[in-house]
Amino acid sequence: MPRYLPASISPWLLICFLLITIKADDKTTNTDNVIVTDTDSDRPPSMFKIGDDWLALPEVFSNLDFQADNTPAPEHDIDAQMRLRSSRFWGRLYLNGWPQTIQFFRAHFGIEPPYGKKRFVFAEPRDACGPELENAHLLTSDHIVLANRGRCTYGQKALNVKKTAASAIIIINNEPGIDHLPGPDAHDVQLSVGSISQQEGNLLELFYDDGPAEGGFGRYMEGYMVPINCENSGARCVPATYQERAWVKELVEGGIMHIHSSSNKEDSKRPTSFEYLLAHFGTRVAHQDKKLPLVMSKPAEACEPLEKDVKGKAVLVRRGSCSFVQKAEHVQNAGGIAMIVSSLHSHLLRMGVEPRWKGLNTAIPVVGVSKQAYSALVGESYGGGTISFEENAAVNGTVWEGIEKLKNGEGWPRSSAYVTKKYQELQDEHAGWPERLEAIRDAYNAQVAKHSGPESEL
Repeated sequence: MPRYLPASISPWLLICFLLITIKADDKTTNTDNVIVTDTDSDRPPSMFKIGDDWLALPEVFSNLDFQADNTPAPEHDIDAQMRLRSSRFWGRLYLNGWPQTIQFFRAHFGIEPPYGKKRFVFAEPRDACGPELENAHLLTSDHIVLANRGRCTYGQKALNVKKTAASAIIIINNEPGIDHLPGPDAHDVQLSVGSISQQEGNLLELFYDDGPAEGGFGRYMEGYMVPINCENSGARCVPATYQERAWVKELVEGGIMHIHSSSNKEDSKRPTSFEYLLAHFGTRVAHQDKKLPLVMSKPAEACEPLEKDVKGKAVLVRRGSCSFVQKAEHVQNAGGIAMIVSSLHSHLLRMGVEPRWKGLNTAIPVVGVSKQAYSALVGESYGGGTISFEENAAVNGTVWEGIEKLKNGEGWPRSSAYVTKKYQELQDEHAGWPERLEAIRDAYNAQVAKHSGPESEL
């Protein structure tokens, strides 16, 4: 087992200590090459491996304070919020158009995450090893660099990124789980260093490489690296600053799906654009310039392996009989590149998955549409039609949750006179959104019937 340093030691002795390699004997190494001991309390807090050798990082070298005060800062006290933010040791990546947040752990070395919206790009080479990054000349303070674990130390990766103008490095694990990474060879580097899980990092890399390339990098990905504070009870975990709480609410959760008919005849009365909402799993939708051919799933609910050729196509799936993630698994295994699920109602919803990790194997976008949109899409699938996605922050779960509540009878005044007034206000609020207006009209008709009797309707 490694020995720890005394509180005071000369720099030269310190360097010598860090260069000492620790050979783990048979009793302390398992088949996965991870240091283990009889109890968790005996396990050294930070061990890392180079080749066949283990290096020890004493606790004194960690920049993280796991006992730091987590009392929420007042909304009016910006300085207190920023101090709280800098003391947090984990957080979430909020990426525009990405279906779910991605948890990150801060490393034992480096500084707090950058503040504000950044573009996320991959290092070249992807592991950020070597004398310098090949895309170093393109990086600015508006970039956060993603790098794959392996080949060189975490510290060396951070030092290589520090040579550029980038504001942070996030290291993608090459095995399940994440940890607070040690970096004795770069302890004082003035760069934010974090890590994310292998599965989520792989999804980001697939999306990035799918393109189109932009500005010398892959597909455009932007968002926030947000430290999270959990209050004393642990029941409420939110961004440490109020500004970041506001920013992440503005991220894209849906948009407009455009139908491109293969027919030469254009029916001006037939809708060709519909709203969609992302599921809480899967990946971001295809770029708006990409047209995807449509196909109906067989079986229609995709609860069993698909019998139809769906390779390279967006697959239409009926809701029901099995979980959303099971449907997505069958579509993905058959080669489908997107899954479009019909709602049973005129309103939309964001599909979920519990527990969350079950959705991390879904590497295609999964979206939900209204039953009206689904009917139109089915017709186009038989005629060779295609679709494209246009992201739009105005289409989001919050809006449609409010409409769903109206459909469930919530949020209406008790007086029938005020019900009509409320309906008129909702029509004005959602003017220009035909699917919303139809869902609201259905909800209003139900309220009129409730006040006037079963025979009443508009």
